[in-house]
Amino acid sequence: MPDEQTPSIVYHLDWAGRIPKGQVIHVDDRPGGQADVYFHPLHVREPLLWELNSLSHNHVGFGYWRQRWTHEGRVQEEAEHLGVAVSAWKIVSPDEMPDDRHIFFIENKGTCLWLVRSGYCTVTVQNQMNAMLLRAAGDGLWEQSWDDGQDLPKPRPCVPLVAPPLVPTSV
Repeated sequence: MPDEQTPSIVYHLDWAGRIPKGQVIHVDDRPGGQADVYFHPLHVREPLLWELNSLSHNHVGFGYWRQRWTHEGRVQEEAEHLGVAVSAWKIVSPDEMPDDRHIFFIENKGTCLWLVRSGYCTVTVQNQMNAMLLRAAGDGLWEQSWDDGQDLPKPRPCVPLVAPPLVPTSV
């Protein structure tokens, strides 16, 4: 498996001008579960990116979200509103966040809500992320797979007790 890369989404501050004019985020989505997300440096604080990269390392790297590749530039297309899943960012006040966290996600089957500490991204970033997530998660370009059961170990058969029960079975 030396030629295969671990699936990853990496978040960056865009100092090189990759983001199209009028946007504050850009997603470079490539085959093989690879994506880079670029944020305008005046709209996101760096500690948020550190946490996003840490969460992404586990979230995507261990296969809890998987890419369904179709074609180049697919994430930049308008959402088709297929409703496959719901994922969104929501800026919240610091007292609604766990201590020392800048982003925190709450996930259930078919949903992933990202709570972002106020002051760490702009409302414009939140809105553009939500539009991108409507396309990526909502249209099934990236899909949840943490509870699909395919990678779970098979249940073990019942094994007889090795030791007698603590309460006697006869009097």
